[in-house]
Amino acid sequence: MVAGPDKPRILVVDDEPDMLDFIERVTRRRFDVTRCANGEDALALLADRAFDVLITDHKMPRMTGLELLERLGDRHPQMVRVLLSGYTDVPEVHRAGANGHVHHYVLKPVDSRALLAGIDRAYKVRDGEAPFASDESSG
Repeated sequence: MVAGPDKPRILVVDDEPDMLDFIERVTRRRFDVTRCANGEDALALLADRAFDVLITDHKMPRMTGLELLERLGDRHPQMVRVLLSGYTDVPEVHRAGANGHVHHYVLKPVDSRALLAGIDRAYKVRDGEAPFASDESSG
């Protein structure tokens, strides 16, 4: 059931190699995965290539995930945007959700089921079928 070259493209941005490995393992059956270790590299890739989904860590050196999403602004409006964070009460995340810079917020530590469900939820938020929310209420 794995699609060939027609799989949606996902860009994963995290400064932790173990997290990049984990997300790639979880998503590679459904997505064509590209990895970046920082926001600057992600912006460079996004200048040349289109992705269907962007998953970024919140806290990274030099450029946070929120800064990456804000710098993208309204470019790539069809790209689903998921933010990963270990922090639960971050007003900036809710503002980013309200202005459409992020479609879903997944709390760390994240398991494979929560990550895939978060991506699916983000598609619904982007398409106007669900409101922005984090997964903090799911257990």
